[in-house]
Amino acid sequence: LAALATTYASAYDSKLIVNKQMVSIKDPANPTEAELKHSPEITIGATDAKGYALVEVNIGQKGILHPSEEKHWIYEIDLLADGKKIASVALEPVISRGYLAARVNAKEVKMVTAISKCNIHGEYTTTAKLS
Repeated sequence: LAALATTYASAYDSKLIVNKQMVSIKDPANPTEAELKHSPEITIGATDAKGYALVEVNIGQKGILHPSEEKHWIYEIDLLADGKKIASVALEPVISRGYLAARVNAKEVKMVTAISKCNIHGEYTTTAKLS
C-alpha cells in the first residue's frame, strides 16, 4: 500500500503571529472600539427538527468588523460547547474574514464560547447561553 501525504500551503508567514495572549475586556460595560473589533459576536439561530441550532460567529461587535489585511487579521476561531472544542476555522489574510458557523445540539449544550485569535492583538473570548 502506498502512503498518502497531504500538504497545503499557507498564504501567510507564521512569524506574523506575534501575540497569543488571552485578553480581558477592561470594562465589560464600556468596551473600547478596539475591544469590540476583536471580540466574537455569537448569533444563535432557530433549532431545527433534529434539535440542532445554527451558531454563527462573526469577529467584531456593534458593526465594528475586524480587518483582514496582509499583516493584521484573525488567523483562527475556535468554538466550544460547554467547554469542549467542537469547531475551529483557520483563516488566511485578505482572502477570508473572521467567520465560523456550526450546528450545535441545543438539547445537550448549555453554553457556547467563541475565541478569536488576532495575529497582533491576541485572543478574545465571548460566551453565550444556547437555550
